[in-house]
Amino acid sequence: MKRRRGRRGFWWWSWLLALVTIAGVVGGGLYGRKKWRDGPKDYLSTAKLSVHIRPPFVAKSARVEDVGSRLDNLNEEAVLRDLKSDEALRPIIDALDLTQAWGLGTDDALAELRSSIDLDHDRLVKELYVKVSRHDPEEAANVANLLADSVYGRVKVVDERQKLEGAKILKNELAPFIEAELEARMALKDAFAAKNIVIEPKPGMDVSAYLLDPDIRDAHLEWDSTRDTMAGVKDSQRAFESHWSRKVRPTVVTARAVPAPSFYGPEVEPIQMQWALYGLTGGMVLGSLLSLLCWKLFP
Repeated sequence: MKRRRGRRGFWWWSWLLALVTIAGVVGGGLYGRKKWRDGPKDYLSTAKLSVHIRPPFVAKSARVEDVGSRLDNLNEEAVLRDLKSDEALRPIIDALDLTQAWGLGTDDALAELRSSIDLDHDRLVKELYVKVSRHDPEEAANVANLLADSVYGRVKVVDERQKLEGAKILKNELAPFIEAELEARMALKDAFAAKNIVIEPKPGMDVSAYLLDPDIRDAHLEWDSTRDTMAGVKDSQRAFESHWSRKVRPTVVTARAVPAPSFYGPEVEPIQMQWALYGLTGGMVLGSLLSLLCWKLFP
């Protein structure tokens, strides 16, 4: 009786493990390259503008150490914030029909558009860079140019808004002094009435003949004091009003955005490496199973 041939060793079939593993690595790398090639790319388009935003108001009497804390330009912050507002972006959505192109609702399209815009303002040279990143280079350039064209209008809107808010602050700041002057004037009028003198107090009128009366004299001094105080507040506000009376120079688009010739984003090597590792893992698992199966089936 012939002796039965023993099973081949598992390592005899290990060439299947090596073959399938190599195939997995190569296949994963090729698939990763295809994924990179077919995946969306980001194209950056930039428009450059010479933009003039009203500088912050600093009183001439301000101390040097106080000026440093007021260098942050609230007008600049307001303009940059406004350029990404729904009010500024909705006309671009409508002009390019982006809700239809992207298949999104208006709110989602606004959020998507806002996330693709980056604004970089260099206050030293008064230049604003409008940067737009999109998967479509033509779309990126169109959005950047439309937004750049709207900048001057938005600057004027924000400037007028800030001006009205500043005027409201000045009015509220002056209100207590106006009220104090009115009360002092009415007190002087009452002091005259108490002496049976019918006089309507007015600035510049000569009341020296009545100042011998202590009540009238005290009331008149109080009225003069409140008028001087109110005049001082108005003088301090006049510089602020002059600051806002100057017109802001127009914004000029110095370089329009053009479609980017190349994309930016992930390089092909990391994606290939990622899928090659997936292929390595899958190849080792599948190769091990095949080697084990062959070892069992073909003794």
